[in-house]
Amino acid sequence: MIYIRKTLFILCLLLLPNRQITAQDKTTADVVEDVVASVVVIAAKYSNTSDTRQGSGVIIDDGMTVITNVHVVGGASEIMVHLQDGRSIESKGYLKADIDRDLITIKIPKKFKGVKPIKLSKSKKIKIGTKVVAIGSPQGLTNTVSEGIISGIREFESGTKVIQTSAPVSPGSSGGGLFNVNSELIGITSFLHKGGQNLNFAYPTEYILPLLVNVSTTPFYKIKAPKALISTEGQSVYVTRTGKKYHRITCRYLRTSIRELSLSGAIDSGYTPCSVCKPQR
Repeated sequence: MIYIRKTLFILCLLLLPNRQITAQDKTTADVVEDVVASVVVIAAKYSNTSDTRQGSGVIIDDGMTVITNVHVVGGASEIMVHLQDGRSIESKGYLKADIDRDLITIKIPKKFKGVKPIKLSKSKKIKIGTKVVAIGSPQGLTNTVSEGIISGIREFESGTKVIQTSAPVSPGSSGGGLFNVNSELIGITSFLHKGGQNLNFAYPTEYILPLLVNVSTTPFYKIKAPKALISTEGQSVYVTRTGKKYHRITCRYLRTSIRELSLSGAIDSGYTPCSVCKPQR
């Protein structure tokens, strides 16, 4: 009797379909595990100011190309690309820029070992209602993850298309990636609408492809971001109850008795960056 039961059990296992994991089976954690190493923090320094600008980027193409927003790097004297594991490398220049859509490809001098460039998915494959994952680094909070769906594909009067998503995109996540369940890049998160709830937008990859060119790099100071994009709006800093220094959330001098201010508000109130938050020249 025991032998017969074992035989029936083995037959049942053999008759079960050989089910493979599909994109629909992937969780947000699976997508993050696939792509998070290729989402970077970009820190920009400027020769004519004591402040820095920070954004996000995604490693694509040959593994030495990073896509980000023009307003993150435009006019900078120095650009550093940081991985989540602590490795960093300096980028000496950009390849090509699309100022109208605030997109730019920058070059790093070598590939990061163990980091795979992200594959691109064309916007014609995008279906409204499908799940997406957004990853960026607002306020230096490396690789902040949110999830949502594709809410729509919108088109401006100029003919430019954007992806609307319900995945929350925090201010300061400029240049972050929007990924599908296949762990492919479908867009670069670039702006949000503050007057509405969960109105977040990304430029689709069809605008990235023309920027993948094999040319010599151009220094960042030679390209200027539109003035409307160069802003401290949405950036937060923290101040103590005494003193006139402000601290970013990653600063080691940050105390427990703090209050949050917008960066522009702090500057208007006479606060200046502490020795850690001030760029070292």
